[in-house]
Amino acid sequence: MNKPFSTDKSNIVIDFSLFPFCFRCIKIGKCTNKLQNSNQFFKFFKRIFEVDIPALTQHSFDDVTKATNKHSHAIGSSTKEYSQIINIVKELFKSYKGDNYKEKDFDLFLQNNINDYFVWQLGISGGIRLFGIRKSNVFSVLFIDYHHLVYPDKNNNGQNYELYNFCPITNNNIGGIINE
Repeated sequence: MNKPFSTDKSNIVIDFSLFPFCFRCIKIGKCTNKLQNSNQFFKFFKRIFEVDIPALTQHSFDDVTKATNKHSHAIGSSTKEYSQIINIVKELFKSYKGDNYKEKDFDLFLQNNINDYFVWQLGISGGIRLFGIRKSNVFSVLFIDYHHLVYPDKNNNGQNYELYNFCPITNNNIGGIINE
């Protein structure tokens, strides 16, 4: 019989399926997760799936902060970073909903998906960080901070990100919308 993933002692499970906007990119002021081009996206995507996720999923939430030299940690709801994360999620949600966006829908989304869970940053050395919610040992990705801009760091923030405009979801031949 398979044991359910339910305790803090279990290794982290990273889930990209809960939030369909998690691969979208936005720009809010100087904070952006937009990329230079598709080549940069695939380079980072490869890094996330071949290096970061295998390393992170070797740990439980009980030991990941120490194991990643504090690159992985919970985010307090009273911090400026938490407010910034909520603003980023709101913009991603708006982008995902498009013309169907309603403020009350986002408020309900927050109430149902974020307010009762811990918001975390997961990352290892290098600049890429995954932001999401933690429920037991499952980490559901809200968005990817490719440039380490939620928690700026002089070692990772030397580029001029103002010029970056690529999003793997909206910059494609079909305009980001699939109609079948």
